[in-house]
Parts: sequence; C-alpha cells; structure tokens
Amino acid sequence: MSTSCVHMNPIHCMLESMKIILFVLFAILSGCAANPQTLESVGKAESARMAPATKRFVSFNDYELRPMMLSPAVQNEPGKVKAAEELENTLRAKLQPLLDQWKAPASSGRSGKLIIEPHLASLKIVSGGARFWIGAFAGDSSIDLDLVMTDQTRGQQVAKPRIMRNADSMTGGFSIGKSDQNLLDYIASIAYQYMKDNY
Repeated sequence: MSTSCVHMNPIHCMLESMKIILFVLFAILSGCAANPQTLESVGKAESARMAPATKRFVSFNDYELRPMMLSPAVQNEPGKVKAAEELENTLRAKLQPLLDQWKAPASSGRSGKLIIEPHLASLKIVSGGARFWIGAFAGDSSIDLDLVMTDQTRGQQVAKPRIMRNADSMTGGFSIGKSDQNLLDYIASIAYQYMKDNY
C-alpha cells in the first residue's frame, strides 16, 4: 500500500489499488497481442538469424506450397493434428498470396519451380480452457517447424530454415491462452519474412 493510502479512507484506497492492478493487467495483456508491428519485428529478427538460401528465390518462375508434413509425435495425437491444421491454414494464408505474386511467365528469363514443404517436428498449443482453469500449470506452448525448400528441376535443397517459437506458461496464464494462439501468427510471419529476405 502506498504512503498516500494512509490519508485516504479504506474504500477509496482499495479502489486506487484496484486501478493499479487493472492497469498492470492491461499492460501485460497488451504485450501478448500479436499486432502487425510486433509480428513484423519478430519476423525480421528471427529471419536475420537463419542461414540464407543457397539460391535466390527470384530466379524461379513458379512456386508450390505443399501440404504440411507431420512428425509421428504430432500424427499420433488428434488434438495436435487439429492444431497442426490451424497452423497450416495460417501459414498458407500468409505465404500463398506472396507466392502467387512472384509467379512469372517463362519469357521473363526466370525458370524452374521452388517447392516449399513445411515439416512440423513438434507442436503443443495449450487451449484457452486449460489456461482458464489451470493457468500456468498447463505448461508452455511451442512449435518447431522446418521449412524445406527444393529446386524441383535439379532436385536440390536450397534452404531449410528451422522456425521455433514458444509461449511461456506465465504469459499464457495471464492472457488466458491468447499468447498460445498467437504462436501460429508468429510462425507464419517468420516464414513470410524469410521468404521475402531470400527473394
């Protein structure tokens, strides 16, 4: 309790304390939000740490984003398969418009097709319900994904960035699962930025 509370009546002091608590809670929840600026900032920072592609993507005239491959650890759990489908949809919604924009006719002087194949090694997304009932005790959420890119004509791999991200249990508890769901957007944004940086 602050020293100023000494001179207030107890109810007024309690209201002031509640305002401070609500302000702190709002600040925490705002920090969990995946706004466009935060997604872009994280995407740029993570992409910059990854090994560059051995061949610039601009040299291709066609691009294909294939369905996500799931590891046995993901395939064997229905809940994880469902979360993987959500991740795949988020990834496709982010990448496909970019790939469509890059496509060019053979007359452009560019040739070959770049195959992009997401390989999901592991995934754990704590549900909002679990966060509501047991909070931080539900553990961290995490995603571990390889983005395998191959020159189809030559059969050579040109890039394989590993995209890993987690949402810690405390933040997940405070945000009641919002930071856990944001992981999908962060993974998609990192993949998008890597594609752009290597174009």
